Amino acid sequence: MKLIDLSRWVRSPLLHITLLGTLSWLAYLHLATTYPLEDFVRRYTLTDFGRVNDWKVATMLDFIATISAMLLFGLLAWCVLYRQPRNKKLFWLIFAFAVLFSSTLLTMYPITSSDVFEYVFHSRILVHYGQNPLVVPPIAFKGDPFLRQIPWALHPSPYGPLWVLLTVPGSLLATNNFMVSLFMMKFMPLPFFLGCIFIIAAILRLVDSKYQLAGTLLFAWNPLILLEAIGNGHNGLIMMFFALFAMYLLLKRHWVWVIPVLVAAVLIKWAIAILLIPFLIYCWRMQPDSRARWLYLAKTFAITAVMVLILALPFLAIPTGLLEEANFYSLLAMPSVVYYFLKGIYGNNVAKVLTLSMGLAVYLIVYIISLRSLLRKPEPRHLMLLSVFLIVAYFGIACVHFQPWFVVWPIALGIWINHAMVRRVLLVFTASALFSYVANFFWIWNYNVWQALQTNLVFVVVIFSPPIFIGVLNMLMQILSQRMKYRQALLD
Repeated sequence: MKLIDLSRWVRSPLLHITLLGTLSWLAYLHLATTYPLEDFVRRYTLTDFGRVNDWKVATMLDFIATISAMLLFGLLAWCVLYRQPRNKKLFWLIFAFAVLFSSTLLTMYPITSSDVFEYVFHSRILVHYGQNPLVVPPIAFKGDPFLRQIPWALHPSPYGPLWVLLTVPGSLLATNNFMVSLFMMKFMPLPFFLGCIFIIAAILRLVDSKYQLAGTLLFAWNPLILLEAIGNGHNGLIMMFFALFAMYLLLKRHWVWVIPVLVAAVLIKWAIAILLIPFLIYCWRMQPDSRARWLYLAKTFAITAVMVLILALPFLAIPTGLLEEANFYSLLAMPSVVYYFLKGIYGNNVAKVLTLSMGLAVYLIVYIISLRSLLRKPEPRHLMLLSVFLIVAYFGIACVHFQPWFVVWPIALGIWINHAMVRRVLLVFTASALFSYVANFFWIWNYNVWQALQTNLVFVVVIFSPPIFIGVLNMLMQILSQRMKYRQALLD
């Protein structure tokens, strides 16, 4: 009997998830101890994991091994849970490790992005100087001791007013202590990250309860989300918390609150406004009759207007920071390939106008065509998949300021859906976004040799070609499978 019990225990998914979670945690702990937050802030003005190690090959190999281990252990954990029914013990184990991973990364210096330093100063502009950070840039306060830590001091904040308001408590508590301010800013995404886990689990309980554990794990243990949201302190996941909450409210049929909550996400970062129209169409189509539809529109617009008035009116201004960011053609963006190619022919200004206009025109066509199916027959699953597609399509067609941490958005929206093709594409997108930092090493080594177009092509190939390849391959396999079934049906 003891031997039988021991054998059952060894095969237990609780044991497997515990072992894989512990191994994953060691990888996160390695990053946190290799790049300690307080020590790096004290020793350096601004730095990254390559600069502090003099861009040595060993540093790159160490990073590759670490992120590969994170990806592998997470994927193995998903395989363990894929056919597991709902189990409270397993869910809380997944959640406990997510808390452990994220808490560990709080102590890590933001090695691949400096945005969190800007957040600190933008909040300081409001709290300590009483001015609007959406209008006033950090450089306006030249005597401030925090200024030396700001990489983009010439530009106002490109984010929304709700984001600025959320940063106020941490800035008030930290007063003039930069280290405490930085830690509070890194801590901010953590409760929203944990909140996303609960919302995703709740959504899956409603739409696909058998996949709840496996789907939740793909989000909760995703290394890109953990490194970017907690390790680097990016605010994109806070935006996605409100988007996911809007999806949950939609599934619960709380129609009038869906758009206000989604608008709250827009007031964090403007890009998520892409989803407003499909969410509105879905809610509108689900009303029983014409009168109910008009009544729904009146109620949801009234609530949204009041919320925007309260949150945005104190910060009302032309979003110059956002406009300046949109005018920055990132070396990692797909549309920038067109820009750098045209720049050599027509010059900078004409190339920007042509790239932006062509990208927006193509995306608008794709956007409108994509909405047609939602108008015919709205379904929750289709809305979820459409939301992922619209954001990924925006990245590839019209986003000229793309950065690797943007990939967190579609991952948060859809990696947990039990859809094989979407899951594969987003898993590969996770890996390619992480490995873009490895490509950055090669760019540094060849900074004086590579031209802008060449550099742009390298990053685009590393980041976008793997998920595109997987997506196309899956579509071809589906077409082939359907043809084989059709031929078999004819033979029968």
